[in-house]
Amino acid sequence: MNLASVIVLVVVFVLLALAVLFISQNGGWQGGCGGNCASCHNKCATPKPKEETKKP
Repeated sequence: MNLASVIVLVVVFVLLALAVLFISQNGGWQGGCGGNCASCHNKCATPKPKEETKKP
């Protein structure tokens, strides 16, 4: 295994780690629908009202 192969492997593992980190910080694999698209559609069709912030 030469230096170029090692560098390519390191880059691949770093990108994989960044992808896992991104996914886990943005709801994860089980966030959102969880595979039930009909349920997600219902949530989007009737969104929860946002809390209004009071300005002093």
